[in-house]
Amino acid sequence: MATHPEIERGLHASVKVFDFAKGALATKEETVPVSREQLTELRRAGLAMNRSLTRFAKEAFEIENRLLLEVHMLRGIMKRENTDRDANRARVFELFRRYSHGDDDGALAAASGSNPLTAPSAAAMAVDRALSSLERIDQSARDLSPMGKLCTHGAGLLSAKRVRDAQTFHLMDTVASGAKRVKPD
Repeated sequence: MATHPEIERGLHASVKVFDFAKGALATKEETVPVSREQLTELRRAGLAMNRSLTRFAKEAFEIENRLLLEVHMLRGIMKRENTDRDANRARVFELFRRYSHGDDDGALAAASGSNPLTAPSAAAMAVDRALSSLERIDQSARDLSPMGKLCTHGAGLLSAKRVRDAQTFHLMDTVASGAKRVKPD
């Protein structure tokens, strides 16, 4: 992993200070004379360490502030997306409820308004078209059904067919047995 360039500069300057201190402590003398040139070099190294540390801290704080702002913006966006998703989900459930109960008061006409800012999106219009075609198919099935309105699907439809077939078989059996009785008389 590559280190940050400001940290590299600070570490390079601290090596200079460390090397000077190591060399001065290597002598057995109690006091160590420091020349003006060496003191100037130490001051420059210390200044370079401080500047690099300051630049790195400022950059880290800027990154943290930017990321914190992005997190807050994303939270706001996600709250709006959740609200939109919940509103669309409620709208679709309401449309399904209307269509499944045979409410033919023109749900598509109510959904489209005169205000262009509140007009439904392309996705909402696609859902409306799909639901209206589903309603037309259901209406066609109800028109073809001799039993009246068809509100069963899947397993309920198969169960209703089995009951109707049993009733038809029982009716035919009753008519057939009644016909046999009529014949011998």
